[in-house]
Amino acid sequence: MIRELAFLTEYTGQDEVTLLARALHLGLDVLYREAIEQAFIDETVTREEAMATLGRERVEEIEYARQALAQDVARGLHL
Repeated sequence: MIRELAFLTEYTGQDEVTLLARALHLGLDVLYREAIEQAFIDETVTREEAMATLGRERVEEIEYARQALAQDVARGLHL
């Protein structure tokens, strides 16, 4: 991590504090999006709540995957 921070400092010209603050913000955003996805899969947030954070396209991808999985499981039970 030290090597990456040194490279970023040199390459961007930004100080370490600025880079770390930005990294924290970006990291929290990724974690939040992942949590919203999982909460939508678990049906603890609504479709509208998920779309507000993830966007329509990602919500539709999750719904498609959920539907495909349910169909695969149903077919597997009938074998």
